Amino acid sequence: MTTKLARSIMFGHLKDIGEETPEGSTQLPVSWKVACGANVAYDQFPSQNQLFYPSAKGSGIWYDPVFRVETIDGRNVWCKRHYRVRSEEVPGTFRFSVLDNGVTSDEFWTILGCADDLSWVVFHYAGAASAVGQRYLGGLLCTPNGELPRSSELEKIWQIFRSAEIEPWELFKVDNDDNSPSALAAGPPPLDFYRKTASIIG
Repeated sequence: MTTKLARSIMFGHLKDIGEETPEGSTQLPVSWKVACGANVAYDQFPSQNQLFYPSAKGSGIWYDPVFRVETIDGRNVWCKRHYRVRSEEVPGTFRFSVLDNGVTSDEFWTILGCADDLSWVVFHYAGAASAVGQRYLGGLLCTPNGELPRSSELEKIWQIFRSAEIEPWELFKVDNDDNSPSALAAGPPPLDFYRKTASIIG
């Protein structure tokens, strides 16, 4: 693993990345979709889109998760966040930071494994919200379309999760059906909300 390769894995399938577009990219509106995850507080949200793209200035990365929330009064709305990402000393590890409702969260992400053809990637993260003393751990299996990889790949993927002390039964499958009544009620996801300005100002 090199820093350059790790960055390209993060960018994944997102279109219009330029010279850092990885081999195997399918040029989609998103880098990845979360197929399943291990954190009950985050990974049960439906329609989880991930956008990773280079900062316009320097060597930083922006990360924009865009996901759907079903509110208590029955509405379907899109939520989004805007993380600043920097590479850590060990290639394949990253530091994420975000200001969310006045609380700064700091997360350490690791690329645990990735298919050679970019058909899937496994991330692990450990985070803390300093102001409230909250700590959390999680793992994500991501694919271009949000569906699980073919069955022949799954045992290898489960072993990768086990290396991070996450068992397959702990994972929540994400509902990424764009044609479900709930998804249609929410309307198109605002995927470029941050990217259209971040690509200009930094």
